[in-house]
Amino acid sequence: MTTLDQRYRKMSANQLAQLAADEDKLVPEAREALRAEIARRPPPIAHRPPSVEESASAKDPLDGVEGWLVWYCLGLFGGIYTQIRLAISLRGGISSIMLAFAILCLGIAAWNLATGISVMRRARSSLRMIFIQLTAGAFQGAIIMIDGIALLASSPGTAELAVALITEGLLIVAGYAIWFRYFQVSKRVKITFGRNL
Repeated sequence: MTTLDQRYRKMSANQLAQLAADEDKLVPEAREALRAEIARRPPPIAHRPPSVEESASAKDPLDGVEGWLVWYCLGLFGGIYTQIRLAISLRGGISSIMLAFAILCLGIAAWNLATGISVMRRARSSLRMIFIQLTAGAFQGAIIMIDGIALLASSPGTAELAVALITEGLLIVAGYAIWFRYFQVSKRVKITFGRNL
């Protein structure tokens, strides 16, 4: 190690930077020793590429299944119980329409489970599954509402039940419309899944 190398090792990064700015004034041996010392030292923090830990901490706070997406997933998993209960309550019916509606309820329950798992795993197909789930749920709400309207028209004596069905159907359709709009405009959805619905 030459005396120039020893002298440059004792200098701070700022002193080396000042010398490097005027490196044309140095003799060739001093210039080479200066370049070698600068290359030997790690780059300043501002110029260092981010490590894995730094990039994980710098992750976008909207990335991931958090916030309203968690509430959506909880609704999906809670909806499984509701759909199964609804299907079981219809099992005593002799009508083929009631049987078809019970099968629709069980299908929605299974789809809720698959969609919830897909969202939690952030699968590529999540948004398509969400679209199908929202459409099927709104369709189910529309069927309930139409059933209430038909009941009201056919038997005015059951007006209280018919109004309850119409109200329930409207609330279901409105809820799915709100979730549909959320998946269209949410920044978290766009960052988590790469695009909106």
